[in-house]
Amino acid sequence: MTALDGNLDQYLTIGFGLTALLYLALATRVSRAAVGPSNRAISGFLFLIGLMVAGSAFSHNTANANLYGIGRTLAVFSSSFLPLMFYIIYREFTIGRPSVTVLVTLSIVPVMSVLLAMTNPLHHMIWTIVEANGVVRFTNANEHLWFNRVQAPFSYGLLAYSVIALSSWLPTIARAHRKKVVLLLVCAVLPFAVSIGNTLLDIGPPAFPFTSLTLALLLPLYGWASLGLRVYEFSPLVYQTMFNHVRDPIFVLDRSQRIISANEPAQELLKSPERDLIGRLLWEYLPGAQAIIDRAKDGDMKQTIRMESDRFFELNAAPLNGPSGQDQGIVVVCRDVTVRKQALRALADSEQLIRSLVEHSSNGILRFTPIGGHNAGNYRCTFANQSAEQFLQCSAGGLLGSTLDELALLQPQELLQRFDTDSSTVNSISYETEIDDDQGGVWLRIVAEPVGRDFSVTLIDITQRKHDESRILADALRDPLTGVLNRRGLEKAAAECFAENQRGAVVYLDLNHFKSVNDRFGHQAGDAILKAFGHRLEFCLRPEDILARLGGDEFAIVLPGVTVENAKHIVERLVETAGQAYIIQGQEIECTASVGIALIPNHGKELWELVSIADRAMYNVKSICREEAANDRPAYVAAAVAV
Repeated sequence: MTALDGNLDQYLTIGFGLTALLYLALATRVSRAAVGPSNRAISGFLFLIGLMVAGSAFSHNTANANLYGIGRTLAVFSSSFLPLMFYIIYREFTIGRPSVTVLVTLSIVPVMSVLLAMTNPLHHMIWTIVEANGVVRFTNANEHLWFNRVQAPFSYGLLAYSVIALSSWLPTIARAHRKKVVLLLVCAVLPFAVSIGNTLLDIGPPAFPFTSLTLALLLPLYGWASLGLRVYEFSPLVYQTMFNHVRDPIFVLDRSQRIISANEPAQELLKSPERDLIGRLLWEYLPGAQAIIDRAKDGDMKQTIRMESDRFFELNAAPLNGPSGQDQGIVVVCRDVTVRKQALRALADSEQLIRSLVEHSSNGILRFTPIGGHNAGNYRCTFANQSAEQFLQCSAGGLLGSTLDELALLQPQELLQRFDTDSSTVNSISYETEIDDDQGGVWLRIVAEPVGRDFSVTLIDITQRKHDESRILADALRDPLTGVLNRRGLEKAAAECFAENQRGAVVYLDLNHFKSVNDRFGHQAGDAILKAFGHRLEFCLRPEDILARLGGDEFAIVLPGVTVENAKHIVERLVETAGQAYIIQGQEIECTASVGIALIPNHGKELWELVSIADRAMYNVKSICREEAANDRPAYVAAAVAV
């Protein structure tokens, strides 16, 4: 019987070790499976469980004080922080992540317990070694004051509070996620109950690791919850109050765009109970919703769709973010706009009112009617407001009666291709064009839409937007300090340059001892030197040369079409100019430059490969002292050419 017990204990120890490794692997898998605070909390929870089981692998049935100490310390560490981690999970799944102050406060007892466990040989407050009749025994946790009066009340109390609090939120959590929450509670409560029964109620041998054994048996359940149900992607939604007091249909979609919740008006709209809607795609019922939802991933979207023959709904779709900003799906709110649609139709029937509004619009508006029916090849302008006449540079009334092909500024072929057809499914068309005028040109967006057999054209002035876009693009390619190109600008300019030139050179420069200048004279002086250095380089270059600041005091120059000798000549001029002293804030500052040269195509044809080669060449000549470089500049430049 003794041998059998010994084998059983040995098997348990091995089993605990393997289970601990599996838990740690599961924690690692979960940490890599998704991004977000919930993921980190679940991963940390599994990691602590793995440490607890590993602690039993070390401490179970051992007489070695060192092994027992390692195992007991791991057990104290995990059992102290597991309730805190479950509390974080509860908060993450309900009302949001707790504040740093709360977390620090709740960490005091766990940290103290771990410190006491690590220093136990000095005070024996966590366990004691007892030897009787040659048998070594280690005291249990419940035999010590710290555990009974501090650690146990804190750990069991915090875990019990978290379990009860999370359970109380079940009625307010979306039905599609309740199974995940219940499973999470079961996985937490079972080991919790076993631990209380064994440790506090003395059920079973006190030295036997019932809690770790329970966790080992629950490994498949934890694995299914983590990898099968992906509880780390749980997206809790407190919706009861909101849903009960909103008359508009509301749908909540998960990250896969499947319905996870629908309020009563939504169920009435789709004529299906919530249990039948969960897990279905919304556009199975509302075909027009798919495009709206796809575009709503990056921001709020609003669009009107038709339901049945006489009902219209306005769909508002918006991303749903969790308490910590994580992506949790999309909320779709439907609003019945049938009455509004009918009012708009009535408004459309009032020709006089529409004409008044259109006539005073800042947008140009025209209407074209086919000459001789569709496919006749041309249209005639039957209406044009004042803004359209101004945009198209026509006198008052000059557009009326004009044929479409006479208005070249509208790019008539674009319009004829779309509207000169008998198809009943002609869609609107939108394109941009530039019109030259005395002020330097006007950019227009031309939007054409079918109106029965006719079509209307709206001219929208987008000149300011085009200017803003051009300015933003130019700024994005320039270094804000020196005004020369940045890395992105260099890439763009160099790509065009390399496509047109088969040979050339790439020069890499940096300022010597620039950090010392910054430290001695201050960063304002350093910035002034960088600006002056950039201006000096521009002064020495040809119009077709490309200058860019890569960052810090590093600059790169592309010299298209030059020979080796041309490149050396230009670089000599650069080195000479860069070596001159700077007058900054009334002080004379010397800050020379080092240079490296890579040749095209000798050293490569890719920009960054050539920059890297020139960089290495520069560092190869940095050992040349300043006096030698100044006295024999051609030799210095020749040495700077990459071999």
